[in-house]
Order: sequence, then structure tokens, then C-alpha cells
Amino acid sequence: MRLLPVGLLAMPLACLLLAAGCGGGGAVEPAVGITPRSEPTPLLTATPEPTAAPTLATPEPVPTVHLPEVRSLEYLVADLPVPPLPATFAPSQEDPALATLIGTALSGYEGDYSVVVWNLEDGRSASINEGQVYYAASLFKLALLLEAYRQRDAGEVDFAELLTLEEKYVEYDFGTLKYLELEEGDMLTVADALKAMIIVSDTPTAVMIQDVVNPVRVEQTLRSLGIDDMSVLTEELPTTARDMALLMVAVAAGAEVTEESRQEMLALLLQETIRGGIPSGVPPNVAVAHKTGNFTSATHDVALVWGPAGPYIIAVLSDGAWAPQPLVAVSQAVWDYFAANP
Repeated sequence: MRLLPVGLLAMPLACLLLAAGCGGGGAVEPAVGITPRSEPTPLLTATPEPTAAPTLATPEPVPTVHLPEVRSLEYLVADLPVPPLPATFAPSQEDPALATLIGTALSGYEGDYSVVVWNLEDGRSASINEGQVYYAASLFKLALLLEAYRQRDAGEVDFAELLTLEEKYVEYDFGTLKYLELEEGDMLTVADALKAMIIVSDTPTAVMIQDVVNPVRVEQTLRSLGIDDMSVLTEELPTTARDMALLMVAVAAGAEVTEESRQEMLALLLQETIRGGIPSGVPPNVAVAHKTGNFTSATHDVALVWGPAGPYIIAVLSDGAWAPQPLVAVSQAVWDYFAANP
């Protein structure tokens, strides 16, 4: 079963190649001869018609034939250590001062925003419009990540299995395939498809993974985690800040996966290359495991941040088009709050 997420339509650039043949010819001078005396000299000498030189046809370009091959994306992964997390996560307890601070950080920005913050060390939390529904954009890839590892640990999915990048997947490309040097027909393992899906937020490989794990199974896992609004079974791809925070908590806790799988998931999320949202609001070199979602009606980020008062979950969703600055403002305000109140 394959989901076709709404709005994720690839818009490839086209280049027009113009080829022009050139040739030509000039008039041929008549031959000069001697007129015999016995014949009258003609009053008019006819000039032969110019003979055109043959035109050289421009050869047709030879099309480049791509030979599909097995591609490795191992180069994407760095050997990053995953910082420690509390053995158990503290229950969420509303912190009014933190909620007020978040509201102040968002004042002056137009549009709709939803925020959930949860400190896993001491439970301090805050939420604003946590139940508002948004188009998830690439946030749905976080659910696919968790489901893929759950099925691997259950012996249902082999990460060494080769997947083929068929045309039906290529049509979701936003330009990341060129960055990855992947073309239609190429093959890569499930493990490498997960790397592309998370580290560069590639969508064709995400749809491949979705077909492997079965979106119905993804939906069942979401409901078992208490995630009520998020869905990968509808074209609207709905989600909320509350749902994304719960999903990131499940990944951080390693819900129904081995410790090895938990570490691998967090290591991939630590390496996402789109860093303009929550990571830009904390000091350099702070560990941030996160997943973004950006589209014409969505600028989202959900993260696990190793903060000054312990690790915390932060989800910021908005209906703005590629507008990361409000997310940065909230991220910075939350970091500063925990730094001032450890």
C-alpha cells in the first residue's frame, strides 16, 4: 500500500538545448576560355548558376544512458555519540512561567503557532495550542523511522533488503536525489533509504520506506502511543504539536525497540542537515536530535535537546511557508529559561 502525500509534487527544472546547423556556399566563377576566330563572338556571355556547397547536418546528440546500480549512502553517516538520557522520564507538569515566556517569544509574528515543551529530567512543561491540526509535511517521516525499527527488531523487515528507486518514487523528488546522486532505477538498502529520509529529509526514499512498513501498521503504532490526530493514511497528513512531542518521546525512550535501535534512531536524527529551526536557537555544538517539516503551508520542527537543565522535548508547528525565525525565537527562549532556572 502506497500513500501519495498531498502537495508533495516534484517540480523538475527543464533545460532547452538549441542545435543549429550551419553551411553555405558562394557563386562559382565561370571558366575563362578562348573564342575561335571562325565563330562570331557572342554579344552576351551567360553566367552559370551558382552552385551551393553541400550543407553539413549537425549530428544528433547521443542520449546518455543511465545504468542502474546499487548505491551506498554510508558516507552520509558520521560517528556521532548519543548523549545519555534519564533512565525514566519525569511526568509532565505545567510551568506557567515557561508558557508565558513562549507566548512572549511568539508575539509579533503573524500566523498560527503551536508549541509543546517537556523537560524529561524534572517534568517542567508548557503548551500553546497543542491540539491545533496542521499539515505534517516531512514530520511524517519520524513515524516511519520508528515503525521501521520496530519491525526490524520484530524480525519483519530486513535492513539489508534492496529497494529499487522506481518512477513512482522519483516523482516526489524536490531536488535531494541529485544531491544524493541517485537516479531512477538505482537500488539501495532499507538502511540507506532511512539515512536519506532522515539526514537530508528525502521524500522519494520516505515513500519507499512507507511501502515497506505498510502505513496501516504505522497508524496502529501511533494509536498505541496515544497519538490521536496524526495520520499517514490520508492525503491531508494531519498532526499536532502534542502528537509530535509524544512521538519524539517514544523515539527517545525506544518504545518497543532494542537499545541498539534506539541509539541508531537518535544518531540519525542528530545528523539532520536542515538546521535553521530549533537547532539555530541553542548554542553551537549542543546536541539536537530533530525532524523538520517544511512546505508552502508549514514550517515545523520537533526536537530532543540536551539542555542546561536536562534533556527536553520541544515541538513547534506553524502554518507559515518556510518561516524558521519564529521557531528560532521559541527555541532560544526555552533554552534561556532552563539555563536561568536549572
